[in-house]
Order: sequence, then C-alpha cells, then structure tokens
Amino acid sequence: MTTMLGGPSHSAALRGPGSMRRANEWVVLERLRSHAPASAPELSSVTGLSRPTVNLALARLEEDRLVRQTGRRTGNAGRSARLWEPHVDTGRVISVDVGAQWVRLALADLGGRVLDRRREPSRALSATDLVHQISRLVAELLESNEVTRERLLSTVVGSPGIYDPASQRLRHASNLPGWDRPTIVGLLTDEFGDSIRFENDIDLAALGEQAAGLGCGIPDFVYLSVGSGVGMGTITGGRLHRGARGAAGEIAFLLVGDSGGEPPEEVRSRGAFESAAAADAIVAAARYAGMGENCTVEDVFTAARAHHSVASAIVDREVDLLARALVAVVALIDPQLVVLGGGVGRHAEFLLEPLGRRLAELVPLPLPELAVSTVGEDATVIGGVAEAVDDAWRRAFGAGQRRRREAEGAEGPWPG
Repeated sequence: MTTMLGGPSHSAALRGPGSMRRANEWVVLERLRSHAPASAPELSSVTGLSRPTVNLALARLEEDRLVRQTGRRTGNAGRSARLWEPHVDTGRVISVDVGAQWVRLALADLGGRVLDRRREPSRALSATDLVHQISRLVAELLESNEVTRERLLSTVVGSPGIYDPASQRLRHASNLPGWDRPTIVGLLTDEFGDSIRFENDIDLAALGEQAAGLGCGIPDFVYLSVGSGVGMGTITGGRLHRGARGAAGEIAFLLVGDSGGEPPEEVRSRGAFESAAAADAIVAAARYAGMGENCTVEDVFTAARAHHSVASAIVDREVDLLARALVAVVALIDPQLVVLGGGVGRHAEFLLEPLGRRLAELVPLPLPELAVSTVGEDATVIGGVAEAVDDAWRRAFGAGQRRRREAEGAEGPWPG
C-alpha cells in the first residue's frame, strides 16, 4: 500500500499563508529527523528559512508534540542556543514480517529504536489463523509495553506477494496459501484501521539493508533473497523502486529455469526462476539424486563444502541459475552492490566466488560487488520499522495540522 499523506509539495506552498506555514514546518521537522539535535540558527542556515520562520515552525511543532527541546549548545561566546530534536515518544509503530516459517514483529519508537520483539512459528497455519496470530502478538506487544492503541500510529505488514489497492488484496503470495483471499486484507484492516500498510517482504528487506546493513549510503543496490521463495528489492537513487503496480523485483518470473517453451501452469503461476532455484528445488534435486528423503538445503551445502560430487553439481546448477538471473539485473539496473539474503542466501559466502566468476562469463558489462546480508533474518522487520516510522511522522504531522485548523475555525479544503 503506497498511498499515504505526504509532506507538503512545492505547489502546496504556493497556495496561501497556511500552506506556506505547513510546508515550512514540514521542512524543519524533516531536517531534525535526519540531523538532530540542532539549534534554530543551524536549522535556518541549512533550510534557507529565516530565523523568525524557523522559530515559529518549532513553536508549532512543539505544540503538536512533534519536537522537543533537548538542551543548549555550549562552548560559544554569547548566549547559548536551545537545541531541538524530534519527539520520538509521541507514538509507536509496529513492523510485522509474515513468512512461510515464521512471524516476526517489532515495536519501535518514532526514532526507529526497537523496543520489543515477538517471534513465533507460522508453519501449518491457515491464512485466517495467521491473521489471528498477528492480532494476538500485536496486542501482547502493546500490553507488555503499556502502549495504547491510540499511540500506535502505523503498522506495516511485510509478506510475500504484491498488494493490489484496486481490489484490496494481496496477489502472487504462493508461499502463503490463502493469503491472497480477498478477505485477508479486510480482516487486518478491521483490526488496525487505516494505520495499516502492506508491503512486499523483500522490498522491506532491501530497506532494512539500507537502514542497518551493507546498503547504508549506497544509492543503487539490490537485495536478492533466495529461500522458500525468490525475490528482489531494488534501491535506485537512494529510494525503493516499486514500479507502477508494485511488481518491480518479482524476479521469480524470469525465464531462466529448465522448462523449454511455455512453462506448465503450476510453474507459470509460481514463476520459472523460483520453481527452479528456490530451496525446495534444491532439496528435490538432492533427493532425486539419492541424497536421502530427509535431505535439507543445509545438508546439500554441507556436503558440497566437503566436495561431495552430487551436492557440488546441485550447487553448481544453483550458481548458474542465480548468475543468469543477475545478468538481467546487471543489464537493466546496473547496481553498485548485490546483497544476498534468505535461507539459501545465508550460504552466500560459499556461493560468492563461483557466482561472480560465472556472472563474468555470461556478461561483459561492469559487474556489481556481491556480498552477504549483514542484517540477516531481521532485514524485513527492520525495513518495516523504517517504513512505518516515515508513515507515522506523516500521520502525526497531518493530525496536528488538522487539529490546528479545527481550533482556528479554518474553512475550505485541506491544502496540499
């Protein structure tokens, strides 16, 4: 779900004094969020706003409990300047990672600091049971941290699939049977109201890697997850690229598998690349080759490290599939960095060298650096926190503006 209350646009700032004040307040708030603590003179210098304008904006933001004083700048001659910071205790956010094996949740303040977590197995649960599980875990987090529902400003749910706002349902979530039923989004929305947002889990993982991992400070990189499913999150120009309908990064559908011509319907619906390269394909190949009915992905990689010929051949095939997928990524996106994550991606230290070598054989273009995620299984939850925090600030800012307009008896349409 990508529709939200945004910060004031440049055009909004030209619609009158009220809109101009709103735009100025948002500029000051956003600057403080990224560079706090700061004094009014410092904010005036970096934003280009006059000192009186900054002081007025800070006063109004303080009234709305969006900023607070945090001390004074000392060490300079003359009067010391008051320092300001975002009021991160104004509300709370929750990030939910719904996977085929686990449900993970994190409660955070508006500075993105994680205050508490929950984790439970999700395997063998129906889609409706998953909804009830999420609701129960959220309630537990709020109660144990003495947070009221009113203070929960944003809840971001990351899961496989693509959220379709037109039909209000999640699509292409093959790893979570029933998750694409029309009632699922409605059940969660009934529970959390309009504070809930739905995002692709791998998109959030890319944001998590950007916030706390190897992607920090890198404007163009991709997060490639290979596990029970296959997906990719793309950061371009420092921002998450979702595409026109949220399907950017759905590399599960790349035609790099073994099927010649039109793939069968079950492969087509899941995606040819995912069907060939996901964890269950590795396990199926190992069992077919006689490695045992209880063989796991861990077993395959352990055997390959010991130079087991069958396991090595299976891993070589996985490397070739990943390299062929990355050819498309390199040619279309030209990322500086490819971060590997997911259950199979956790073995990337073993895969990196042969993957880089195979990629160089397939394409003569400049190649990205290949690396293993440093955030690991928390990537989606951390990315969800970052997304929820951005959403929460917009909501809190908008609520403060509406309260002021109502108190002042303002009429006419809401600007911006």
